[in-house]
Amino acid sequence: MYKVNDNGGDDSVIDSIPETRNDMQDKLRKAFAEGLGTMILVLIGDGVVCQTVISQQMEILNAKVTNNPLDATAFAGDWMSISVGFGIALMLGIYVSGGVSGGHLNPAVTITMAVFKKLDWAYVPFYIGGQTFGAFLGACFVYLGYRPAFKYLDIWDQTTAGIFATYPKAHMTLTEGFVDEIVGSFLLLLGIFAITDKRNNPADAGSRPAIIGMLLAGIAMSFGYNTGFALNPARDFGPRFFTLIAGWGGDVFVYGNGYFWVPIFAPIIGGLAGAFVYTNCIERFHPQYVPGMRPSSSTIVEDEA
Repeated sequence: MYKVNDNGGDDSVIDSIPETRNDMQDKLRKAFAEGLGTMILVLIGDGVVCQTVISQQMEILNAKVTNNPLDATAFAGDWMSISVGFGIALMLGIYVSGGVSGGHLNPAVTITMAVFKKLDWAYVPFYIGGQTFGAFLGACFVYLGYRPAFKYLDIWDQTTAGIFATYPKAHMTLTEGFVDEIVGSFLLLLGIFAITDKRNNPADAGSRPAIIGMLLAGIAMSFGYNTGFALNPARDFGPRFFTLIAGWGGDVFVYGNGYFWVPIFAPIIGGLAGAFVYTNCIERFHPQYVPGMRPSSSTIVEDEA
C-alpha cells in the first residue's frame, strides 16, 4: 500500500508488492519501517487524544476547586481535532515509511494485501510485529510527554486508559461495537483500494498519503464516536498492552465487557470485505487497457506502469 517511491523508477505512492529480494534483511528492514511509521501514527494520534482528555480533566478539576462550572470550558481539543489529528498522523506515517515497506501501518491492511496477492505472506509476521511494537513505543512516548499531568490528576481508570486504546460507549454492546468496527474498516480498505487503483482515476502519486489521511479523518467524524475508531489491531493492542504494564492494570482487558478482542478481529473482517467489494464490483469491470491507446478521462487514467 502506501509507497512513497519505487526504487525501480516509478514514483507512484502506495504499491503493495515488495520489489526487493525476499530475504531476512529485507524483511527486517520493512518491519523497522512499519514500526517507525506506526509509532508516528500513535504518537501524533494518541497525543491529540491525550491533550484533549487531559485538558478536560484539568479544567473539571479546576472548576471543582473554584466552585465555578464555567472554569471547565477551556478544553484543548475536541472530536474534530482528534479526527483530523489521526488523519495527519496516518499521512505522515505513510510518507515516512512508504518508500521502504509500502507504509501499511495496520495489520488489517497487511493481511488484506496478502489475501489479495499484493504482498508475500512471508512478510506478514514481520509487518505485524513491527506495527505492534511501533504502536507500543508511540504510546510510551505519549505517556512520557504527559507524565506530570497523569501524576497530577491521579486518574487510572477507563477515562485515561481510553487515551491509548479504544473502548465502546456505555450504550454499545459487544456485537454493536463489532459491527461498528467492521463498517469503519470496510470503508477504509474500500477507499484505499480505490485511491491506489491506477485504472480508476487515481490520485496524483505524491498526494495519496494525504488523501488516505483524509479518508481516515472522514471515517472518524462519521463512525468514530461509538467505539473510538480503532480500525487497526496494532494501533489498539500495542497501546493497550502499554497501559497494562504502566499502571492501569489488567482492567484494560476487562473494560467494555472484555472489548479488547473486537479491535483485533473486526478490522480484519471489515478490511477484507471492503477489498472484496471493490475488487469484484469495480476493479473487475475496468475496460481492457490497450498499450498505446490513451484511455478516456471518464473511464480510467493512463496506467503509470
